[in-house]
Amino acid sequence: MNDVDLDEALAAFRADVPEMTEDAFLLGKVRLEAATEPCPEPLPEPTPLTVRTEVLNVQRRRRPSMRRRLVPWLTAAAAVLIAVGTTVALRSNDHQPAAGRPEVNKTYPKAPQRPARIPSATRGTPLPPVSVVYNAAGELTASDLPQQPGQYLTMGRYEWGMPGMVRGDIRGAMDMDSEGFWEEWVPADRSGVWRLVRDVDTRRANTRDQDEPQWPTMVSGLSYQEGTFEAPKGEYFPPTQGTWTDPTEQFIAGLPRDPRELYTRLAADAAETPDPPGVAVQLAGSLLNRPVPADVRRAIYQALSYHPWVRVSTDARTRDGRAAVSLTVDNLESTRSVVLLIDPANGLLIGTREIRMVADHPDSPAGTVASETTTHWAVVDGLGK
Repeated sequence: MNDVDLDEALAAFRADVPEMTEDAFLLGKVRLEAATEPCPEPLPEPTPLTVRTEVLNVQRRRRPSMRRRLVPWLTAAAAVLIAVGTTVALRSNDHQPAAGRPEVNKTYPKAPQRPARIPSATRGTPLPPVSVVYNAAGELTASDLPQQPGQYLTMGRYEWGMPGMVRGDIRGAMDMDSEGFWEEWVPADRSGVWRLVRDVDTRRANTRDQDEPQWPTMVSGLSYQEGTFEAPKGEYFPPTQGTWTDPTEQFIAGLPRDPRELYTRLAADAAETPDPPGVAVQLAGSLLNRPVPADVRRAIYQALSYHPWVRVSTDARTRDGRAAVSLTVDNLESTRSVVLLIDPANGLLIGTREIRMVADHPDSPAGTVASETTTHWAVVDGLGK
C-alpha cells in the first residue's frame, strides 16, 4: 500500500471528524505533556525571573500525508483526556454551564485597537460589549479533583512580592521584599469547617494593628495577616460581603454560567476602575485563586475568550517548572502584564505572574517579573495533613 492508498483509506475513516485546528492541536499537546510528565521536586528559591517572549510558528510545515495520518490518533488521545475530565466534572458538579462551549476557529478576528489610558483618570474606557471569540481561552478544560466525604481539598499558595493584604486586594501596595504563603483545607461538605494557615510575609512579624478586632476564628497567631484560622464555609474574617476577591457561597452561586453573561458581569464590575480591561482579568484571577467548582472555572475561561485583549500561550511554565497555559492581559494603570497560569489537565489555577511593562528603576527593567505565585492542589484524608 502506498501513500495515496493510505490517504484514501484514512479519508473515509475521518469523514465525520472536524478538521484539526492549530489551537486544539497545541492545547491537546500541552494536556498530554502535563498528564505524563513526573511531578518535579521543589526547586530552591530562585531570583526574580526575566521573562522572554517567544512567538510560536503556527505555520510550520508538515508533510501533508504524514499529518493526515497523525491527526486521527492525536484526536483520539485528546478525546480520551477530555472524556476523563468530563467524567470527573459530572461527578463533582450539580449542573453544567447554561451555554455550550464557544466554537473557536483556527484563526480569530483581529481585536479592535485598545484605547490608550488617560493619565490621572479614575475611570478608564470600559470593555466593549460581548461580540465574538477573540482567543483560545474557551478551549481550556475544567474538572474537580475527586473528593470523598471526610476528605479535604488542600491549596498551598506561595507568594513573592505580593500585595501586603490578606484578601488579595488588587490595589494593595507592592512590597518587593515580601515572601508569604496561604495554606488551606476545604472539606468535601463546603458548609463544614475550613482551616487557613496564613503569613503574608515570613521575613517579618505582622503585629496586630491598634484598630484590629480580636477575630473569633483565630486559633493562633499575631494578626489577621499571620496566624491559623478555622471557620465554617471559610468565612475567616466576618462579616464577609461576597466579592470576586473574597467570595462567599452565595456570591459563587449567583454568578452566571453562560459565558456571554459572565463576560458582561466581569465588564460591569470592572467598569469603575482606572483600567477595566486589565482589572476584569484580575478579578477573574482572584476568584480562580479560591476553591471554586469546575463549572465556574469553565465559564470564566469561556467568558475570557470574548475579551479582545487577552493573549493565550500554550508553552508557559510556573516558577517551579510545571507546564501551563497562560492567559495574559496588560494593566495600563499598574503598567504590569498580568499572567494567569492554568493547569491544562484540569483547569486549576497553578500560578500567577506580573511582568513589568516599563522599567521601575535600572535594576528592574521592562520584561522582568515584579510578583509571582505558585499554587498546588491536592486531596488529603484529614485536616492539617
